[in-house]
Amino acid sequence: MAIKIKPILVLGITCGISSFLLTRVYQWTGEKIERQKEKALQEALSYVLPSAVRFEKVDTSLFFGYNERGEKVGLVFSSAPRGYAGPILIICGLGIDGRITGIRIASPAEGFKETPGLGSKVREKDFLSQFLGKEKEKIRLKREGGEISAITAATISSKAVCEGIRKGVERYERLLR
Repeated sequence: MAIKIKPILVLGITCGISSFLLTRVYQWTGEKIERQKEKALQEALSYVLPSAVRFEKVDTSLFFGYNERGEKVGLVFSSAPRGYAGPILIICGLGIDGRITGIRIASPAEGFKETPGLGSKVREKDFLSQFLGKEKEKIRLKREGGEISAITAATISSKAVCEGIRKGVERYERLLR
């Protein structure tokens, strides 16, 4: 059986050109993507700890925040407790006094999978504003002795957010001193 060189040659050239073009596109967009990720991270950090003007990364889930005079004003931590449909990525700011300064929960584009219209309500301002200014002892659902009102029909998601924030505060508050 005679080997047909032309189809093999065409396929090889097509693969080579495609590989070259994909590499160039990745190099061109890779830097832009990284800059966008860094910008989004800085915006999230500033949102949850507004008194900070500069952040210092300690590890992948912890940042210290500093004011314009270089004084530590708090920290930002991330937590990912298990909700009803999967992990709920939370970014939480903690002031130097140990009180919550802000909370941001990941969007569906960032992996949030809770039920639309029910568990997804943990991302809404009405729910998240309950945490502002609270100390760890008060970060429990009301039925568990805390001050946080659960979302109707989304108790698992509500409880997960409370536990993720409270456990994060317990873990990191000692670093504020």
